[in-house]
Amino acid sequence: MFFPMDFPYADRFKRYLQNDRMIETQTIADICRDVADLFNYLRHFNSIYQSNPDLSQLEETDIRDYLNMLQVKREIKNTTYNKVLTHLNVYFSFLFSEKLSTSMPTLALKGLKRTKNELVPLDWQNDLPSLLSNENLSYYTRLSLLLLAHYYSVSEFLQPSFYPVLATEKFTIEEEQFLADFQTYITPLQQRQHSNDLFLKQRLNLAEPTLSLPGLHKYLKADQPNCFLPLTPRKLYQAAVFNFLLNNQGLSDQDLCEALRIDGTSLNYYRQEMLKYELL
Repeated sequence: MFFPMDFPYADRFKRYLQNDRMIETQTIADICRDVADLFNYLRHFNSIYQSNPDLSQLEETDIRDYLNMLQVKREIKNTTYNKVLTHLNVYFSFLFSEKLSTSMPTLALKGLKRTKNELVPLDWQNDLPSLLSNENLSYYTRLSLLLLAHYYSVSEFLQPSFYPVLATEKFTIEEEQFLADFQTYITPLQQRQHSNDLFLKQRLNLAEPTLSLPGLHKYLKADQPNCFLPLTPRKLYQAAVFNFLLNNQGLSDQDLCEALRIDGTSLNYYRQEMLKYELL
């Protein structure tokens, strides 16, 4: 794995993330990339840092100038802005705690509110009948939309032996018709793979027949030109949950958790996310 190293104390910072914070490799790469980009900007466009590259001299205005550049020149979204700011906070907190700098230039900087246009339509489930009957979409894409509309996350329905759940759900006539068509499609593949799972690889793999998440994304990506919705399972699931919470505010927390099959911690998380999008 390649790590950008062109910033002060890069090796020591990476060891800190690996050994002290126990952060995953890919996340470390993302953090280091953002920190390296900041210092690349400072070296080329910040005259004060060019003349005196002392970390303790960095101020809030230096970081704010960089973040403003990301917004204006690179046109980043608020979510990307917040991610970059979080990564820079981790770095400067590390420097301060290790007594490598006396400056905390990100301390007073605040994240930006998420915008509603980053969401898929909250009522996308209303279009489910037409989506399920759209033969330009693969069966796997349409089944994913059906399950997401019933509040199953992609991590749930790609699990082996998920299929018995279908017998516990209540489906509309249109949904039942799609499931019957889907069963006709999937039965030969189930027989070939010796598996009753719903998402199966096309290539014979008796040891691991279930389709992986990257495998599903290939179907979704291929179908995207034929669908008005962004085929991003995480966003579709989030929108479905938001819509349910908005339309069922009279239910108790226990009832909400039971209907969505989530725990109280997850319920609070989605409520906090809705506040960030100014939905509540």
